Amino acid sequence: MPTPHKEAVLKDTQERIAGVRGLYLADFSGLTVEKMTQLRKQCREQGIAFRVIKNTLLRRSFNERGITELDAHLVGNTGLVFCPSNEMAPAKVLSDFAKENEKLRVKAAVVDGRLYDGKAIAQLALLPSRDVLLSQVLSTFIAPMTQFLAAVNAALATPANMADALHREKSKAS
Repeated sequence: MPTPHKEAVLKDTQERIAGVRGLYLADFSGLTVEKMTQLRKQCREQGIAFRVIKNTLLRRSFNERGITELDAHLVGNTGLVFCPSNEMAPAKVLSDFAKENEKLRVKAAVVDGRLYDGKAIAQLALLPSRDVLLSQVLSTFIAPMTQFLAAVNAALATPANMADALHREKSKAS
C-alpha cells in the first residue's frame, strides 16, 4: 500500500511529464553537493527540470504513460531530466556537464517515443536546435529563388542604368 507521500510524488511526476516529448535519465552518483548544485543551476537557467525520484515511482509514472523502454535503466541513483518546451535542451546541458564532470553519466532517454543510449544522446547534443535546422532547410529552398530574382533584377536594371547614365552624359554636355 503506497503512502500518501508516495502517491503525491507519483501524481506530481505524472503531471509534470505529461506532454513532454523528451525524458532523460542521468546517473549522478559520485557528484559532490557543489557539482550537483551547479548542474541544477544550469538546468534551471535553460528551463529544464532535474528531479530525483525513486526508481519504483519513476517506473510507475512511465508505465502509466505507456513508456516501458526506460525500465531497464531505472537502476541505482537516477535523476529525471526533462524540458517541457524543448526536448533537445536536456541533451545539450547533460552532455556539456558530463564533459566537465566524468562522474555524471547519461543513462538513456526517450525522445518522441524512441529510446537513445548515452552515446546517441551525445550525438543528439551536437545537433543544432530545431529552429536552426528549420531555418537552414528554408534557406536551402530559398537560395536558388533569391539568386534567380537577383539575376532577373540585374538584367532589368541594366537598360535603366544605361539610360540614366546616357541622360547624365547629355546633361553634362549641354
